[in-house]
Amino acid sequence: MNPLTSNNPSMDSNYYWDLLMKGNRQGLEGLYKEYIVTLFNYGIALSKDENFIQDCIQEVFIDLWKYHKSLGKAVHVKAYLLRALSHKIFRENQQKTKLLTVEWKDGIDNTIVVESIESELIDIQREKGLQIKLANALDKIPLRQKQAIHLLFFEQLSYEEVSKLMGINLRSVYTIAWKAIANLKKHIVSGISILVFLTLLQFY
Repeated sequence: MNPLTSNNPSMDSNYYWDLLMKGNRQGLEGLYKEYIVTLFNYGIALSKDENFIQDCIQEVFIDLWKYHKSLGKAVHVKAYLLRALSHKIFRENQQKTKLLTVEWKDGIDNTIVVESIESELIDIQREKGLQIKLANALDKIPLRQKQAIHLLFFEQLSYEEVSKLMGINLRSVYTIAWKAIANLKKHIVSGISILVFLTLLQFY
């Protein structure tokens, strides 16, 4: 399944957010139009059930309207919505399976390893065949690791932003990202670089 292709934000998200806080439905509609593609692509990275993801997104916006009077002004809107969707997905899955509660322990600080990989993700060509292999590899890694990879490489959030969004400390973000990369390596065909796979992640 190919994710939706692009978003076309028309106005500043803070403008829509302010309208929403004032009880103006145009604010809610503006945020929905601006971030629906981003939220859908993020959700599909966590679950392949499109209907489930669409329902979760709808519930996020229902909650936004329901609790708009209690929203704060100082908000990074994109990170707020991604976090809200992430919590919604995990809560719904936990209610269904009760198998998704995982504790993550801090490991070695792999800052240098992960950031050195990022620095090499330049000028590598897009290849359809490797995209398929990447998709298969991503489906084999734990959900928490897939979430971190998506936020870092799809959404291009900083490690600090991912730390706040996932509710974990900065070292844990580096650790999870490093583990995800190590797990992806296990599923890579001999002779194909992990750097190629991570670069193709931008186009998956």
